[in-house]
Amino acid sequence: MFQVQNKPIHSDYYKYPSSDGEPMAETTLHFKWIVKIKLNIDKLTEGKDIFVAGDLLWYPVKGQVRICKAPDVMVAIGRPKGDRLSYLQWHEEGVAPQVVFEVLSKSNRRRRNKENLLDFYFKYGVEEFYSYDPIRNIFVVYTRQDDKFAQFEGLRNWKSRLLGIRFEWTEETLEIYHPDGERFKSFEELDREKRHLIIEHEALKEKSLEEHFKMVQAERIADLAKERAESEKKKAELAQQKVETERQKAEAAQQKAEAERQKAEAARQKAEAERQKAEAAQQKAEAERQKAEAARQKAEAERQKAEAARQKAEAERQKAEAADRLNQLLLKKLKDLGIDPDAV
Repeated sequence: MFQVQNKPIHSDYYKYPSSDGEPMAETTLHFKWIVKIKLNIDKLTEGKDIFVAGDLLWYPVKGQVRICKAPDVMVAIGRPKGDRLSYLQWHEEGVAPQVVFEVLSKSNRRRRNKENLLDFYFKYGVEEFYSYDPIRNIFVVYTRQDDKFAQFEGLRNWKSRLLGIRFEWTEETLEIYHPDGERFKSFEELDREKRHLIIEHEALKEKSLEEHFKMVQAERIADLAKERAESEKKKAELAQQKVETERQKAEAAQQKAEAERQKAEAARQKAEAERQKAEAAQQKAEAERQKAEAARQKAEAERQKAEAARQKAEAERQKAEAADRLNQLLLKKLKDLGIDPDAV
C-alpha cells in the first residue's frame, strides 16, 4: 500500500483527483510569489500543528468530486503537517483551511471567477482570504464578517488576526512581515539562509568531533605522562640542581648587569648635568647677545637721531646761506639801479 510519512493512504484519496489540470503559475513572477508566501508561512509555523500547502486541491464535501478548489496557498490551523495527495476535509476532523492566498495573473483572473471564489471560500469556512496581483500591484483583503466577506482594498497596512503576519502595501509593491518584524524572504534568500545554517551546523559538528578527538588524545597523553612521571621526577631533581646553579650564575650576572646599569645611569646623569650646564651657558650667552643687540639698536637709534639733527641743521644752514645769497643779490640789483638799500 502506498504510504505518506509512514502512514497508509486512505482509499478515498484515489477517488478524488490530485490535480485540476491548471498550471500552478502563469509566470515566474507569480510562481516566485506563491513559493515566497508558502515557504515563509512554513517557517512561521515550524513545530506547530498548522498545515500549509501550495496549489493543493481542497475537497470540502465527501462524495462531491466537482466541489473543489486549489488555492495558491492555504493554511489549516490545528492540522498536523505532512504530505497529502489532496486536502479531504472529512479526513481533517472537518477543519477547513482558515487562511487562503491567491496570486492573480492575466489568465487566472479570467479563469478564477471572483464571485465563485468568494462564495466557495466563504461557504466552506475560510476566515481570511488574501488576493494579490503582482503585475498590477492590486492587494485585496477579505475577512469573514457575519454572513459575508468584508472587502478591503488599497490598505497601506494590514495585520492577519489568525497568523499575526503584517502586510505593507505601497504604490510599487507588497511586502509581508513575520510577527517579529522580519520581512518575508524570497526562495533564494531562504535557500542561502538555510545553506548558511547547514554550513554552521557542519562546522559545529566538525568542531565537536575535533574536541572529542582532542579529549581522547589528552587522555592518552595523560596516561603516557603518568608512566613517565617517575623517570621525569629523577630528571627533575637533577634539573633542579642545575637550575639552582644556573640561578646563582644568573643572579651574579644580574648583579653585574645592575652595577653596569648604575654606572651607565651615573654617566647618563653626568652627561645630563653637562648638557644642562652647556644649555645654561648657551642661554647666558644668548642673553648677553640679546643685551648687546639691544645696546647696538639703542646706539643706532641715537646715531640716527643725531644724523637727523645734523641733517636738519645742515638744511637750516643751507636755507640761511640761500637767504643770504638772495639778500646779496637784491642788494646788488638795488645798487645797480642806483637805489640806496638803507633808504628803502
